[in-house]
Amino acid sequence: MNSKTAKDIIIGKWGLKSGSSRSESDLEKYKQENAALRKSMEEVVKGKNKMTDPERNRLLEKILSLEKEKEKHNHLIEEKDKEIQNLKDKLRSKNKNNEVSLLQTQLEEKTKEAERRERLLCPLSEVVSQLKCNSSTVTAKCYEIENRASTSQVSQVSFQETLNFVREFKTYVKDFHDIFVS
Repeated sequence: MNSKTAKDIIIGKWGLKSGSSRSESDLEKYKQENAALRKSMEEVVKGKNKMTDPERNRLLEKILSLEKEKEKHNHLIEEKDKEIQNLKDKLRSKNKNNEVSLLQTQLEEKTKEAERRERLLCPLSEVVSQLKCNSSTVTAKCYEIENRASTSQVSQVSFQETLNFVREFKTYVKDFHDIFVS
């Protein structure tokens, strides 16, 4: 059960499919052979089975071969771990670069929007200045008309009409100013 769990971990780590890799089947075969050899060695050690020198040499060679295979597989695992870490680092770096690019794009958009608003604001400021100047002129005229009306024989109706016109114009200028300057 433990070897199955380790196998599942290795399969999950590299995304391999169970039974799809030749090296996986070789590894399983070597595990079985290793287990059989260990069992034989245990029997020899316990004295149950007398082993001849050629058998012993064959077993030792097989153990040595299996140990080399184990080292080879461990080396492959280390290489895959390094490759995985390298890919993770690249992914992190790519994500950071994407974030920087996104922020740069947003900054460029905001800068363009600010420039556009600036271009729109300049003519409006000129219009507001002109309206303020006109308002001052109209106010001066209004005072002049009021003074003349009090001293001259201008009819009251004409004076009221002019005064109403001036008040409406002042309201219009004030509303225009509030809309475009504020």
